[in-house]
Amino acid sequence: MAKLSVYDVNTHLKADATLTSIAGKTMNFMPVVATNGEAAPFVVYFYSPSIPSPDAYWIRKDNVRYSIFDTDVDRLFNIAERILAILGTTGSIAKSGGVVGTNSRIISSYQTGSSLAAPLELNGWYRMNLDFKICNV
Repeated sequence: MAKLSVYDVNTHLKADATLTSIAGKTMNFMPVVATNGEAAPFVVYFYSPSIPSPDAYWIRKDNVRYSIFDTDVDRLFNIAERILAILGTTGSIAKSGGVVGTNSRIISSYQTGSSLAAPLELNGWYRMNLDFKICNV
């Protein structure tokens, strides 16, 4: 079975009590597309695996984009700040004891970008994109 760092990180984020408290519920992390009936806030993620060097193929630097959707922009900012606190600086996962019980060993993660989009009239969801690189073996 493949070892996907994004699954391990998503499990770690879902279990975070502070993130659950901010969101008012356990956050759902869905790949690529959200379900039709999903209530905000929720996260859609995009995963792009990467092996940066053929000489060190066992070291991965996977790219993950988390698109956080919410109708309350203040709550959205707080959710984004919490995810940044967990994943945004090199070694923050390792310092916290790592992601326990995983198929991959997360060495570090760091933020590579972000953007904010105004809500569409259709659904009223603000969207914050947070981009990370997850280094793992």
